[in-house]
Amino acid sequence: MSKKENDGNLGKIQNLVIFKTKEDSRSEVIDKYTFEKVDQEDKIKLHNELEPYSGHFRYSILIDNQSLASITEMKIKIKYPEFLTLIRCFPPTINIPQAITEKDTKQIKLEFDELNEKSKIQIHLHFTPNILDKVGEIRTIVTYVNNKDTVRVLDSRPAEIIIDSITIEPKVVPSSFIRKFSQQPGIKNVIKSMGIGIEHQIPSEIYYHILEQSFLFHKFQLVAKDVEKRILWYFGTESKIKQDLLAIGQIVSNKIEIIASSLNPYLLVSFLTLFSNDFKERLLMNGIVNSKNLIYDLECKHCGAVLPYFPNKGEAVECTNCKYEQKIW
Repeated sequence: MSKKENDGNLGKIQNLVIFKTKEDSRSEVIDKYTFEKVDQEDKIKLHNELEPYSGHFRYSILIDNQSLASITEMKIKIKYPEFLTLIRCFPPTINIPQAITEKDTKQIKLEFDELNEKSKIQIHLHFTPNILDKVGEIRTIVTYVNNKDTVRVLDSRPAEIIIDSITIEPKVVPSSFIRKFSQQPGIKNVIKSMGIGIEHQIPSEIYYHILEQSFLFHKFQLVAKDVEKRILWYFGTESKIKQDLLAIGQIVSNKIEIIASSLNPYLLVSFLTLFSNDFKERLLMNGIVNSKNLIYDLECKHCGAVLPYFPNKGEAVECTNCKYEQKIW
């Protein structure tokens, strides 16, 4: 029994005339709470947002219970285009089920038992494109049971996602320009780190040569190279939007890494998609791997940070950012 009900019963036992004013005051509070229950569904809000984030896209979902009662049996359905791959979820404790594919759309479903009064659930889904020149939508539908045991539905506005194709034009800059470009206000930096899951060792100069071929094929201008340290610096301008792009390829700690800098975060997503796809195709053509499934992204499954090295098969590697241990292959 609640404190309010206890107080109410005490008032009835005692002299009702003497305590009449106090009882009326408490009745007003109870009526106010009852009114809150009636329009609870108007105080359950759904917000979504899509933005480029660290070389891919982050889709954020916020469910906000602004009422004074909890909701239960929450089911969240997220539909997204087939050209996107879900790579990570935050918080990482959420269990992501296998996506269901229907025509050109994928779908996942999340479930939560309860969302308490005056509380929120924030979910971030991280998607990476697998192809360029595509347009699609991401949409969220939430169903829940309110305090009157009635099912309610929240439908988000569709978030449009556009993956533009890009064409690079070479741009000649001095090597001294690299630091200045990388440190200008508003610059965005992204990194794609990969490990090759094969039993036999491949000399690093072979990967280095394939990286060089990819940069030249996409018409980047060579700025500098360090053969001994296995680093390449290239520069270019996207032909349509006229945005500059600094791209670096390097072999380090048994990893192949592509690093890019630009003021335009959408350009960075398109570039990493284009270049990593081309690099993987070249590994296939050169007989380094016989399947793209043997090329692993070295991004922490827990926090998304780049892993410090590519481990041996069956060996766990610890993320230097969040200390989470994981096996890659």
